[in-house]
Amino acid sequence: MAYRIIIPGRPVPKGRPRLGMRGKKAFVYTPTATKEYEKLVGWVAKCSGCKPIDGAVAVTLTVYTRGKMDVDNMAKSILDGLNGVAYEDDDQVVELLVKKHKVKATRDERVEIEIREESEINEKHIS
Repeated sequence: MAYRIIIPGRPVPKGRPRLGMRGKKAFVYTPTATKEYEKLVGWVAKCSGCKPIDGAVAVTLTVYTRGKMDVDNMAKSILDGLNGVAYEDDDQVVELLVKKHKVKATRDERVEIEIREESEINEKHIS
């Protein structure tokens, strides 16, 4: 089983956890932009027919973006957005490839995702 998904628009890197206060109690929260992007990733994946894969998966992310952006933070927000949709938990990801390409126009920004289950990973390496 393999899935190919395209997330339109500018990718949002995983934001650092923030510290907030409610009265005298401190709490940690994920920034709103990160949470919204993770929801978008999950929603687009679900609409593309993704169902959680059991077992190990390989993920390839091809990111098209303007400006500077750390690939590790981008990957984290995308992988977290796929939790419960393409796999139960991103701990199942045993192979991750991230490619970043610069684009000139905002309209060309997107992330192309390919998710493969373990049996396809093994076949790829054996061939």
